[in-house]
Amino acid sequence: MDWLIEESGDGGGGAAAAAEESTEESTPVAETSAANDIELFGGGGDANPSSTTEEKQTVYQPSLRSDLGSTILLSGTVDSTLLSILNNNFFGQDNVPNFNFSTIKALVKDVALTKKRAISREARYGGLLDKLVIQEATNDVSSVLPTPEELGGVTSWIVQLSLGDDTSDNLTQIAKLAQGSNELTNVVVLVDGMASTKNIVEGWETVMDVSDHGSAFKCTLLAIGELHDGGNDSGYYHVGALEGGGGGTTSPDTIDAPKLSKKKAYQLVAHALALDSTANASLMAYEYPTVALQAVVSPYAEDDYVIRDEEGNEKVDEYKDIKMEGRMIQAMRELGFTQYSELDVLVGKGIESYKEYIENPPNRKNAFTPASKSARDEADEKIMAQLEKESAERQAKQDVIDAEKKKTDIEGIAKEWVTREYTLRMLNGDIDDTVSEKDFMLSVWDEALIEGAKAYEYIRSDEYIRQRERQSKTASVEDKLFWDGMPDDMRLMREKMIEKVKKQYMDLLSEEELEKIILSET
Repeated sequence: MDWLIEESGDGGGGAAAAAEESTEESTPVAETSAANDIELFGGGGDANPSSTTEEKQTVYQPSLRSDLGSTILLSGTVDSTLLSILNNNFFGQDNVPNFNFSTIKALVKDVALTKKRAISREARYGGLLDKLVIQEATNDVSSVLPTPEELGGVTSWIVQLSLGDDTSDNLTQIAKLAQGSNELTNVVVLVDGMASTKNIVEGWETVMDVSDHGSAFKCTLLAIGELHDGGNDSGYYHVGALEGGGGGTTSPDTIDAPKLSKKKAYQLVAHALALDSTANASLMAYEYPTVALQAVVSPYAEDDYVIRDEEGNEKVDEYKDIKMEGRMIQAMRELGFTQYSELDVLVGKGIESYKEYIENPPNRKNAFTPASKSARDEADEKIMAQLEKESAERQAKQDVIDAEKKKTDIEGIAKEWVTREYTLRMLNGDIDDTVSEKDFMLSVWDEALIEGAKAYEYIRSDEYIRQRERQSKTASVEDKLFWDGMPDDMRLMREKMIEKVKKQYMDLLSEEELEKIILSET
């Protein structure tokens, strides 16, 4: 997973990508890339460092918007998934560090019905009711947009529109409302009903122009097809730039009637609001059709393994990009990326940076430099260093004691060897009678130490242990067959029987079996 490393620059724009939904959490150690190496994906955001929200820390940290403010307005939707993410206070959810809304405001036509549909059990336990304000809209009944007065005090705004004849007019009105607000800093527009990935959203250029490309306010467009309930959370989906061509090269074909689950759509909308990389961007999202899903699970061939035609020419794999993206997404999942981090990668650098990394990998020896450490990590390291130092000192003292004991044991064995050798050589006439044992010891002490060291190692070997066990068993058998005070005739009979049995069965019987035979005969 080495290619998933931080880059200090700003994120690039709009590579098409594929991602697989996941709720797994992990906490890999943060790392940064070495200078002068090709690095992947933007990072290093300006999220509130004082936030107490628990979040998954990975190698990659996206750049987050710092001007979301405390009040957000929802127009055209009050979806429970969207509310839960904006509330940013539910166990098991990827909490977003820069979501600190104290007021989540929704303007609707039917307040009672909206509260019934939007407020779930999760909302009650997660504190959403303390932030959520659902009010009756005063604007025209056919419009989901607020009046300038209703937009007052709002710092972030999420709007959902359906693609139709009035889409361009609504987008123009959104631009005017945003331009006339002194507090509004961020606008995200979700447009559903795209009939094809080749559709365009007329009127969005007006919003971009009025925003002055982020100088007046930041704006983001997310275009999708048909919204549907359910959907597979582990399924693949596509997010990429809406450039009149549907967002990139992940599929070689135009996708008609693209679909996306409501849950995934509102997750993307919320996380798009959080990221710097989605500011002033036009995005397209859809679930992969069957043909693309079949391609994504198969490997892509390259180098010596490319697919060739009958004439030996290399065949173009139309789905190579989507297959590469599948590997990229799998790597991000294994590294524990949050959903908003994934989105940042997919719309920022994505497959293009992955290709660049593959073609020009960094120096493996210098690919990473240590990340900055927290005060707690530094304190833990000091404690561990002190414990290791004390352990090393204790071990050093014990090693000295063990070495001294070993030296003493070897010298004791050497003295026993000298005594035995002096006696044997004196009896054999190998040394003169005038040589004392002390003089003999001085003359052979080096040899005695060598023999003592050999004996010391031998008595601690497995072979010696096995030999002692065999001797112990033999002694046990002898203790059972003979004892002090036993009758002389019985002792004589058993000695003869042992000698006879040993001659006949010595190679076949164990000591225990020999004992049983003799005892049974007597």
